[in-house]
Amino acid sequence: MLREFLTKYWLAGAIALTVAAALVFPAPGLVAPDYYVIDIGVVLVMFLGALKITPDRFKKAVNRVDLLTLSGISVFVVAPAASLGLAWVLGLDEGTDRLAVLVCTAQASTLATAIVLTEVAGGDVALAMVITVVNNVATVFLTPLIFKVATDAEVEVDHLAMAGEMALKILTPVLAAQLVRRRLEGFVSRHSRRLSVTSQLIVLVYVYAGVAAASQRLEGAGQVLGRVVALVIVLHATMLIFNAIVSRIATRSPETRVAFVMCSSQKTLPAAILIWKSYFASIPIGPLVAVAYHMLQLVVDSILAPGFLRLPIVANRAKHRSAGYKKGENNGRND
Repeated sequence: MLREFLTKYWLAGAIALTVAAALVFPAPGLVAPDYYVIDIGVVLVMFLGALKITPDRFKKAVNRVDLLTLSGISVFVVAPAASLGLAWVLGLDEGTDRLAVLVCTAQASTLATAIVLTEVAGGDVALAMVITVVNNVATVFLTPLIFKVATDAEVEVDHLAMAGEMALKILTPVLAAQLVRRRLEGFVSRHSRRLSVTSQLIVLVYVYAGVAAASQRLEGAGQVLGRVVALVIVLHATMLIFNAIVSRIATRSPETRVAFVMCSSQKTLPAAILIWKSYFASIPIGPLVAVAYHMLQLVVDSILAPGFLRLPIVANRAKHRSAGYKKGENNGRND
């Protein structure tokens, strides 16, 4: 029983320990960007994930325009609006406080962790990757618009440079994986579990570097820590429940629901820190909301992931027995 428990929840424990280590010993994580560790990690996660996915499954995911649209609305409309409402309720309603909240919630979903946690949960990884790609491309245009509409703040983005970066980090590894997947099909089949664990280990490196970088910018924010913690707890619970309800209405497939909820409820940390450093560095609590939300979503979602398919709001009424579904694998069915 202990072995089964550790097998199911080792990632949640590892993420919690990684977050703690990054806060106490941030130095190694601070040099990670200098050696492109984060960029390489994202590329590897996208490549390893795409190796297991057939072109037909990608095609089905791309055709789910309804889910892609609903995810975009959740990520770029519901999350920012809910966060500003909660900030007002909790007394974080000064102009700088609203900007600090939007630094976190005006962003796309995270690049690596949502995909890995979707796989851990037995969800549709193909849909998770497509949602991630679409949301991160959209953020180039929508994040500045959110700041402008909500606070009248100007956030300028080099769209061409960002598009090139997205193509290099996301599209290139996915296309490369699709080109070589037939040749590596036997290898992938034999080592599927090891490849999944590799992706999870990469996420730990990603978490360590992100939290370490952000932790250096949290000084002076202690007086509002309690309200920020309350905000991120309620916000993440709200987004999980909201997206679970939406997914239950929009699709009959539990695997599809898992991918939708995971990818529509998380926010990326590196992009938030970049926006803060570039435009709002004078706001001391700027990175606090982003770091707190990032740590919370990682720990909570990694705990939920192993049993996500069995949650009443995700599972169908009949006991979930999808054709070809095996524990730890994803059949990628889209309805």
